Amino acid sequence: MKNHDQLIDQLSQSARPVKRTWPVGWRVVAWVVSVLPCGMLSSWAWHSRFTDWSQQGAGLAMITLLLAFGIGAGAMAGAFTLSIAGRKPLGLRWAALLAVVWLAINLLNTASVAPPAGVGRFGEGMHCYLFMLSASLPMMAISIACLHRTRSLYPGQSLALAGAGIAFMSSMLLSLCHDVHLHNLDFAMHLAAGVTIVMLTVLTGRRWIALSR
Repeated sequence: MKNHDQLIDQLSQSARPVKRTWPVGWRVVAWVVSVLPCGMLSSWAWHSRFTDWSQQGAGLAMITLLLAFGIGAGAMAGAFTLSIAGRKPLGLRWAALLAVVWLAINLLNTASVAPPAGVGRFGEGMHCYLFMLSASLPMMAISIACLHRTRSLYPGQSLALAGAGIAFMSSMLLSLCHDVHLHNLDFAMHLAAGVTIVMLTVLTGRRWIALSR
């Protein structure tokens, strides 16, 4: 086309204003406010009791709850940052360190007491597994929708970080209605649920994130 001005005029008339993306911090706040109520509602069918924070050892359980919240928010901040072209990914060493501390405290809490009769069986662990999966489903939908908007150049990594954030948030919700002490098989099912959530987030979201590239 020789008439470049005409082409520019046509493109200018069809162009629409681009909505500016919120800063990462505010996006994380909005994400937390959105996913936690949805996760609580979707997992309500698996809710059996509230945590008794007056039990001995409740302090360790509270620390792991707060760590899970911080790690989940940090992982999601990393996913949002990585999803913006030209942005350098957040240094997640501190989040990895917190995850190691979270794991160590949970293992300590697991080994500190012997399971009472009838607790720690496969059925109890499966209940927790299903609780976390149920809580994570609306979180996945919300997270994928948020990442879809910013057109990630690294969809796999962004989705993996988002899945980790969802897994830790689901674990935090589980802590609100779980015994303060963990047991080996029970905690193993918690970890299995976290791995499943990350895999489902990557597999489910990859198509939608790829469409936005």
